[in-house]
Amino acid sequence: MRFRFNIIYLVFLLGAALFVPISRKLVSRPEEFYGIAENQIRSINLQYPVEIKEINVKLGEKVDSGQLLARLYRTDLPIKLNDINYEIRELQVKKMMDTENLEAELRKLQAERAVIGVEYDQEIAQVEADYEAQAKVLASIKSLDISSSTSPTNPHAVRLQALQLEKASELRNLDVQIADLRSRMKTAQAPDELRIKKLEGEQDLVKRQEAELEIYAPQAGIIGQLDFLPGEKIASYTVIMRIYGIHPDVVTTYIGDGRLAEIKLGDLLSVASINQPDYVLQGKVIGLGTRIRELPERLRRFPDLKTWGREVQLQIPLDNSFLQGEKVKVVMNRKASFF
Repeated sequence: MRFRFNIIYLVFLLGAALFVPISRKLVSRPEEFYGIAENQIRSINLQYPVEIKEINVKLGEKVDSGQLLARLYRTDLPIKLNDINYEIRELQVKKMMDTENLEAELRKLQAERAVIGVEYDQEIAQVEADYEAQAKVLASIKSLDISSSTSPTNPHAVRLQALQLEKASELRNLDVQIADLRSRMKTAQAPDELRIKKLEGEQDLVKRQEAELEIYAPQAGIIGQLDFLPGEKIASYTVIMRIYGIHPDVVTTYIGDGRLAEIKLGDLLSVASINQPDYVLQGKVIGLGTRIRELPERLRRFPDLKTWGREVQLQIPLDNSFLQGEKVKVVMNRKASFF
């Protein structure tokens, strides 16, 4: 039986030969990717324990940026205030004792100076009295030359001069010690005074915080979590509430290996609604993942086929119509040829 050539077979073979590379290109270098439109959630917590005095919002309520959310009371403030008061008092007592010790040392030097001055004055007065008595005796003796008694070599005059020099030297030495001690008194108290002023500033701050602590909304959005009521006490760093944006402002997608070199920070990609294909806006690349990850099943083009890609985050305008967690389509703006 002779084989009969059929043109249909040839067309089929040529079509298969063309389809395989094209399909491989489409899979490895797709122009569209799926993403999730979401919002950066703002969690409100504090680094110290608090007690809720007043809650001004409800779960699911829409809030504006700067709106008062709650009034709290720091439960650690009494202990902290007591510690500050104790440290201030401790420094004040230390400063007082240091001052008293230095003042006592100063009084001792001043008393020593006064005693030395009196002793020298008494000795000088005695020498002067002896000198005058000697002069009277010499004056009564007519045969002697009285002028010799006033000679610079007179022992009383020499002794008197020596005493005056000794007195001036010792008093000058004590004056230097007294001046140095007074300078030490000023500098020794400066660190304590500086620390006391700093603690008093902390004390005023704690008192203001103790009076009232208020929390304001850092952004407009919706209260998405609120687990506490007035009167409840909350430990440090516990999330008090969470605020979700009214509309998502970030789209998270995954770019396949074949397009990694084409994406960089600042690029603009098209973001389209799957439900409304005509609704398209531009997203700016603000984040690039540092490693290749397996795509979540929801974002795979073929759910049963495992695929990998680099996580990319796009910033989109806040005035969008997407829902929180909505699946969207990310389109590469640059078209690549198949061959």
